[in-house]
Amino acid sequence: MSGSARRLSLGDVTAARERLRPHLAPTPLRESLAAPGARLKLECYQPTGSFKVRGATNRIAALTADERARGIVTASAGNHALGVAFAVSRLGPLPATVFVPTSAPLAKRRKLGLFPVQVIVQGADYDEAAAAAHAFERETGAVYVHAFDDVYTAAGQGTVALELLAQAPDLDAVIVPVGGGGLISGIATVLHAQAPGVRVIAVQPEASPALRESLRGGAPRLEYPAGPTLCDGLSGGIGHFVWVHRELIHEVVEVPESETREAIAELVACDQLLAEASGAIAVAALRSGRVKAARPVAVITGANLDAAVLAEILAERR
Repeated sequence: MSGSARRLSLGDVTAARERLRPHLAPTPLRESLAAPGARLKLECYQPTGSFKVRGATNRIAALTADERARGIVTASAGNHALGVAFAVSRLGPLPATVFVPTSAPLAKRRKLGLFPVQVIVQGADYDEAAAAAHAFERETGAVYVHAFDDVYTAAGQGTVALELLAQAPDLDAVIVPVGGGGLISGIATVLHAQAPGVRVIAVQPEASPALRESLRGGAPRLEYPAGPTLCDGLSGGIGHFVWVHRELIHEVVEVPESETREAIAELVACDQLLAEASGAIAVAALRSGRVKAARPVAVITGANLDAAVLAEILAERR
């Protein structure tokens, strides 16, 4: 079901929690020294190293017998592809093809090789990889498992918020990295229903401020010509789905690349925690003072960072 079809409900998310229960354990919440006063929701501890496994597993668990027979296809900068691959390994066998762009980090592409899926590297960025995947969908009849613009996918991501409310009932703000927008749509839906006083803050790289530009222009920027950024999972346009849920987001901030790189290094040095740029950006927003809250939680969305890039960033630290 397309994200543009209807709003997400709390019931969608609680149903997703039941589908995920046999496959994924809740991720930890811990205090941070890199961002004093904040707590970190460690989605980087998922079996694939990213929150994306929640939505992918929920979507594939909900496939009908006919859909399973047709097989699935998806496009991803890497983390959603890994989520789909994990779900296929748990819920298969079924034919699965994943398209990733040439810009996808090598760490993610290598990890994909561990799973029973066909990997096709095509396109310079996510938008081009998605176009190729949709062409494959039309040619073969495979079911497209969208990375963010889907009720089932966003509902799976929203289970992060159900866990947070149990782990940190006193929180007053959640800082959520935004690419396509499925994660923040799911989190915001749950908090609006169960803890409406909690602020939902979107964070994006300055190189790809598609959400703010969409809000300024009054229409979703489904494609966006992003500048160079390590935040590959946040690069490009937003989806229809987050646009439908935009009034549930209280604030949008952008972070420069230098501050995200610094946050990666500080998470390693102070918290002994590996975070890719698309996750560390939430801590960067707190460290810089762009986000102010008394009891914030930053969602560390993933850990799939190339070793060579990490070494370069650590060498920059003074």
